Amino acid sequence: MTTPPISRRVNAQGLDLHCLDWGNASAPPILLLHGLQDSAALWGTFAESVRDEFHMLALDHRGHGDSPRADSYRLADYVAETRDVIRGLGLDKPALIGHSAGSKNAWLCIADNPGIASKLVITDMDPDSYNPGSVAMISRYKGESDEYESVEAVVERLRSRQPNASDAELRRNADALTVGIGGGRRTWKRSRDVVTMYDRPDVWSRLPEVGAPTLIVRGAESTLLRRDVAERMQAAIPNCELAEIPGGGHWAHLEYPDVYAEVAREFLLRGA
Repeated sequence: MTTPPISRRVNAQGLDLHCLDWGNASAPPILLLHGLQDSAALWGTFAESVRDEFHMLALDHRGHGDSPRADSYRLADYVAETRDVIRGLGLDKPALIGHSAGSKNAWLCIADNPGIASKLVITDMDPDSYNPGSVAMISRYKGESDEYESVEAVVERLRSRQPNASDAELRRNADALTVGIGGGRRTWKRSRDVVTMYDRPDVWSRLPEVGAPTLIVRGAESTLLRRDVAERMQAAIPNCELAEIPGGGHWAHLEYPDVYAEVAREFLLRGA
């Protein structure tokens, strides 16, 4: 049976943040950063698939998962706490892998702190201040209730965003992202403020400052990171590659975890 990750705490920006650690501390470190509303636990399938080759750690950003609430949820806060977590955990030039907003946190951390990371994987995130797909997603988040009648209702909510994910993956995600409130009902674990305070400045100008070899991964069917935008990003980042996951959407790493792991592993191991 696979050994589950251990929970660790690390101080960042005055917050006692939670992270998951899959062990293998003598291997090259990788820090995983989730997207808006998600959590460290959603990286579980990917982390399990590469834990024998890397030291896998995943962060619960402020207001998410088992990390505490905060007074501010601005992009700059997430970027600063990423830096503090790397230092606080004593990670020596880890690779950073982000999904969605976590990708932006990762590349801005690298741009702000040259030499802090060895490699970067951006998963389905753009640098624009306005993205129609993101606007639609945030509008839905703001308009829907945080509470669900059952875990099955949460599974169906997640299926609407990642329709090609397996039932087992959806159930794991539902359990990780919500908590019971009695009578079988569930509510999101994240603070609602992470949605209402979300900010999206234009950060195209920061891409040339990403001084680590970079891989952009997009779901071929994603409405959040279009192919033309991904190609512009690839051209803007000095040492950058682009890969697509056929049939995948914004959560392609959860829909096609084997394909995602293969693409990421090949990039991460190259030159190691």
